[in-house]
Amino acid sequence: MRKLFFLSLISMLIACSKKPQPINYGDDACDFCSMTIVSPPHASQLVTHKGKNFKFDASECMIDFLRSEVKEDEMLYILSANFLEPDQQLNAKEAIFIISENIPSPMGAFLSVVENEHDARTIVDKHGGKLYNWEEIKIEIEKQRR
Repeated sequence: MRKLFFLSLISMLIACSKKPQPINYGDDACDFCSMTIVSPPHASQLVTHKGKNFKFDASECMIDFLRSEVKEDEMLYILSANFLEPDQQLNAKEAIFIISENIPSPMGAFLSVVENEHDARTIVDKHGGKLYNWEEIKIEIEKQRR
């Protein structure tokens, strides 16, 4: 009986941890648009200060969700996948965003995210596009939605 109690307690602590959760591609649904998340280079997620996790099929869905559903200051983590290394989640507030019509994203904003300006400029030199920081991309996505 004690083993069962401790196993239950450990499971609850793990479930309530305040950290990003793995995205189960092909199974998890976007918390904004409800599409199945299938594109690792474009996925993103939020984790609240209370430990609630939200997953998205694209950074533009995450930005729309922050604008309409929750407040940014409620978030402990605001993460976007690194386009060049999709298993790496980047702090969106420090990342570089690229809009390039030659790099499609799941929701049609042509939005990709990389870790630094050097990587971003390399991509833009090859594919074209424009660079944005976190504050700028939120404004740009809002303009696209009008």
